[in-house]
Amino acid sequence: MEKIGLALVGSTGAIGNTHIEGIEEASSAKLIGVNARRQEPLTRQAAELEVHAYPKLDDLLGSSEVDAVIIATPHPSHLEIALRAIKAGKHVLVEKPLSVTPSEADQMVTAARDANLKLGVLFNNRFRPEAQKMRQLLDQGVIGKLYRASMVSGMFRTQNYYDSLAWRGTWKHEGGGALINQGIHAIDMFQWLSGMPKSCYGVLRTLKHNIEVEDYATAILEYEGGMTGTLSCDTVQAPNKQRIELYGEYGALIMEDWNVTLHSLEMPLQEFMDTDKTKQSISSQNSISLASPTHISEDFNIQPINNTHGPAIEDFCRAIIEGREPLINGEEGTKAQELVAAITLSGCSGEKVSVPVDRQQYDNLILELKSVQSLVSNFPG
Repeated sequence: MEKIGLALVGSTGAIGNTHIEGIEEASSAKLIGVNARRQEPLTRQAAELEVHAYPKLDDLLGSSEVDAVIIATPHPSHLEIALRAIKAGKHVLVEKPLSVTPSEADQMVTAARDANLKLGVLFNNRFRPEAQKMRQLLDQGVIGKLYRASMVSGMFRTQNYYDSLAWRGTWKHEGGGALINQGIHAIDMFQWLSGMPKSCYGVLRTLKHNIEVEDYATAILEYEGGMTGTLSCDTVQAPNKQRIELYGEYGALIMEDWNVTLHSLEMPLQEFMDTDKTKQSISSQNSISLASPTHISEDFNIQPINNTHGPAIEDFCRAIIEGREPLINGEEGTKAQELVAAITLSGCSGEKVSVPVDRQQYDNLILELKSVQSLVSNFPG
């Protein structure tokens, strides 16, 4: 079987071992070498894995054994590494998020396209069987046309979490907070299931932590065709909660902490409203009945998988071999970034923002926020 030679940049970092396990599970991948800034753990890791240690990125990029590079470093470094890899003729798979801003993501997409190379983004949660089930049910039209969607991604982070790494919680190094870091997986999942909005109104707050960026964000979303949505991400919530709700003409789909439930209505909403039942629901005393369609609920017993990086890496490698696009290519991976930018721009301006965002306007905002020296919140309200 043909295998794609992979090199992992940032191999000794927080997510490095997860990538290594994913590569080992991917039948079309072969780990050629690893790269990291710290020499001692890099040398030890390479010896344990029996692969090349590349202390210098140029040495990795110059290897003829390496077909593609996985970038698992903090996202502010993604643009530079990706452009260097593409210039060296390597396909690139990037850990989420793709970059700091949509304009940076655009540069990566354009560079890969011009070089006829594959660019993928590791939004690996899409490969979870629970998420695949949600997508399948939506594609089958089981709840009909959507009219409302909502997402909550609530989790808790201590002050020590932010203090432990200098780049966390800063505009200069992270380019955002709960949205672009902790909430980006949930945001990608949400837009993958509900679609991209045409505009949003966002609210950002720094509620609990001594940081520059937001630890709480919420947004109202407007879609083409009249659908609306809400979105909330934070690092101040306990207990943690991950929930997506999708409501349509025939029922609702809910995924809560990876448990999928389908609520199927006995008849479509409009049909129920037009029946005699509803017409007769107003009594002679003009009191309104609380009649509503009955429904059947179904919980799906879905077996989870331990490491979703494996199927994500396998898809990326198969895309190279088969000459097709990865399921989550650069353009697809930019969508979550686009939504983060729109909410951030709206939250900082206090105004409704169109999607996609104006690239220059957002870049100017990030430059302004990077110059902030105080930890005082810059958000209106």
